[in-house]
Amino acid sequence: MSKAHTVLRDAVVIVVMLVIGGATFADWKVGDPALYYQLPTYSGGWDVYSEWGTGPLANEGYGAADDWTATTTAHIKDIHFWGSWKNDVVGVTGKILIQIFSNDTSDPAFPRPDELLWSNVINEGQYTKQIVYTGATKNQSWYDPRQTDEWILNEHKKIYQYNIPNIANSFLQQAGHTYWLEISMDFQGCDWGWKTTPSVSGNSAVFWDSYETWGPHCYWWRHPEIEWKWTQLKTPLHYCDPRVPQDLAFVITPEPATLFLLAIGAAAALRKRSR
Repeated sequence: MSKAHTVLRDAVVIVVMLVIGGATFADWKVGDPALYYQLPTYSGGWDVYSEWGTGPLANEGYGAADDWTATTTAHIKDIHFWGSWKNDVVGVTGKILIQIFSNDTSDPAFPRPDELLWSNVINEGQYTKQIVYTGATKNQSWYDPRQTDEWILNEHKKIYQYNIPNIANSFLQQAGHTYWLEISMDFQGCDWGWKTTPSVSGNSAVFWDSYETWGPHCYWWRHPEIEWKWTQLKTPLHYCDPRVPQDLAFVITPEPATLFLLAIGAAAALRKRSR
């Protein structure tokens, strides 16, 4: 058998193993292929309120957002993320709005989302969710960085993983570019939050807020002069001094064609090392 055929055979074997081992990535697990990932803080950490419709217009999804830098040019096939419900009281979830922005570096001290590059509404039935962690005690905390900067320590136990597979009109990331992922959940009956990670990777996360919106201008819709803006996500006011920047937990995975190309590269590397 020729070297080329051997490399191709090895690539096919790797792809089959990845697909079988990852259960086609519908439910992502540590060790499954990923273009980028940030794991949740299972014991401790915060759940950051991120609701669809909390921006200046009722249909806008400007909740929290976090960044990643692409190392490979590839289509994003699946998106996975973690979150929890305030007081573990589960509400009714509907649509999820996923948006990807370019990176604004006009202020080197505070990179943040810039131009909206891609947006997709994920309807109920197009995503799955399941409990992936339940603490022995209430060891997770709640944080709403808007309004009155509400935070409650150790008030819920459960973490849910949300999986959005086979995204239509998938986004093509370009190697070397930094992007921002914004996730807004449409829910009713209770409050939902996006789970933080143990440490910051790249730039810290941000959330959509406005200056003094929750102070003298509590009814923001009556004050069109209010400037909405991205604000750095940090630990809550009066929780610790100095406040610590935070990141959010998510995973993006490639389409099968990208997996095949990556597998060919892996097989070629294995072949080279075996010489």
